[in-house]
Amino acid sequence: MLQKSETLTRYVLIDPFLRALGWDTEDPNLVIPEVSTQAGRPDYALLLNGQRIAFIGAKSLGKEEDLIQQVSYCVSEGVRYFIATDGAKWEVYDTQVQKPLHEKKIAEWDIRKMEPGEVIRNAFSIMRYAGIGSPPPTVIAPPYRDRKGLPLSELKPKKGEPLRYKSIRFPDGKEYEIRVWKDILTRCAEWLLETKRLDKDKLPVQTTSRRGYRVLINDTPEHRDGKSSVVLKK
Repeated sequence: MLQKSETLTRYVLIDPFLRALGWDTEDPNLVIPEVSTQAGRPDYALLLNGQRIAFIGAKSLGKEEDLIQQVSYCVSEGVRYFIATDGAKWEVYDTQVQKPLHEKKIAEWDIRKMEPGEVIRNAFSIMRYAGIGSPPPTVIAPPYRDRKGLPLSELKPKKGEPLRYKSIRFPDGKEYEIRVWKDILTRCAEWLLETKRLDKDKLPVQTTSRRGYRVLINDTPEHRDGKSSVVLKK
């Protein structure tokens, strides 16, 4: 059914995912649907501090957007970022990059093909608490000669691969030690809390898995299904 209905795709896949990233689709201060522009009507506008920072073009599951048309919406309104999605596959473009269209892509993920942790790492680029356009966190391998590190969006670990990195550094310069793979998600959550990008009223933060939506960060020790989860306290 989702392959035939954009409205249903938005309701079942896109809106819940946006809410999980901090974009309350029922708050017009954060998300405005069907925005009028000089070039047309993008399906969503994402707002930060009253400014439109990204447009979203939505299609039914399995369909693709007309990227040239959608990017023209951003150009006409001076909006820097464009996000194309069919609910499963997401692509983020920086329209101000002076390169061919395919080289404007700065992040992508597919919730059907990627592990939940990989989806979250890539979706960090549009998480409201971090701010669209912020440089992604980077992981740094010893002996720390290259302080630039490796952006999380470029980290592609294989199952069973040992963790070669010893720390993770965020855009504001904060750096945390990591010892096992799950520390990457934990440190991201800690940074969001410590820098007040994630308050209690924005919880829970959810992620997707093969078993459906799961709670990544919460203020109570359980998922929706009643199973226990990790609790972060201030």
